Amino acid sequence: MKRLIFVVLFTLPLHAGIVLYGGNGGEGAGISVNDGWLVTINQNTGAVTPVGHPDNTARISGLAFDLNGSLYVTTLGGGGFPPPPGPTTTSNLLLLNSLTGAVLSTIGQVHDSTGTGIAIADLALQPGTGTLFGVRAPADQGGGAGLLYTINKANGLATLVGNTGHMFGSIAFAPNGTLYMSSADLAMGPSNPHLLTLNPGNASTLTSVATVDFFGALAVRPGDNVIFGGTGDGATIDTINPVSGAETLVGSTGQNFVGDFDFQVPEPGTLGLLGLGILCLGVIAYNRKLCPRTKTMPPNM
Repeated sequence: MKRLIFVVLFTLPLHAGIVLYGGNGGEGAGISVNDGWLVTINQNTGAVTPVGHPDNTARISGLAFDLNGSLYVTTLGGGGFPPPPGPTTTSNLLLLNSLTGAVLSTIGQVHDSTGTGIAIADLALQPGTGTLFGVRAPADQGGGAGLLYTINKANGLATLVGNTGHMFGSIAFAPNGTLYMSSADLAMGPSNPHLLTLNPGNASTLTSVATVDFFGALAVRPGDNVIFGGTGDGATIDTINPVSGAETLVGSTGQNFVGDFDFQVPEPGTLGLLGLGILCLGVIAYNRKLCPRTKTMPPNM
């Protein structure tokens, strides 16, 4: 009996199956669309697909997937004029259904140790520890924009880590634990934009490189560590070189002004299969027992 076995390996990109989610900020008054919606973003074109609108959410400012796949978001009040930084507001911490955008739990107002509510510009989850970080927004009622916090996912308590020293900030962790921040200072809007790496223990700057744009949304893709930045009302998605600060346009988000984004990673087993590729096993058998040519089985040979 002779059998010939062919094994074919199809190699898929390491980021295959990893979905880029976003939370829309917006300016209202017909300037932007889908304000406060959870969306997905095409990583090749920047095109935005609405997922769902959490109840009573005017704007999503921060978005982060937990290690177990739970989706946490922070909100901001409506309106974006007069910029900067717009009307003062505070943030609520919500747990969302990533498939529908529905609110699974309203955890409560993000607040400091005195119980005072604060506004959060962006969220990021630390790999390994699962600690949720947030950076304070310019729209905060008590000032303090650019302060970095850890946020209790059970009750919204924000514990100060340190001062980044910049008015505008958006944060993201790389899979290896590097904490990136897109920063800018206050002039007639965000000015002097840079891509920083921060010490997550005290918010001090470790490295800094100038960029052309300030990115109000920031995320690092697992698998290949590509950094994605969104310009919000600039309506573009770019990739950013962490060494040179050079930007490469991915595409336009149209009137969807994305305030933050994060990558949803498939289950570990699924990701492993995607990373290794798909094995297709084909068996060609020359024995007529395995590949009969007629409906009647031939006698044994």
